[in-house]
Amino acid sequence: MPQLSTAHIFLIHLWAWLVLCLIVQKTKTVSMNKTPTHTLLTKPQKPAPTLPWT
Repeated sequence: MPQLSTAHIFLIHLWAWLVLCLIVQKTKTVSMNKTPTHTLLTKPQKPAPTLPWT
């Protein structure tokens, strides 16, 4: 197995971070798009009653 050069390791590291950032941005936009429609359809929840043993 050939030795990995520093440049090769750096490129792999950079590529991994790029993919991670793209996945995070994709999930943020999906959750932002779903949030307004989800909040409009659900009824406001009542606060949970305080339990005597807490």
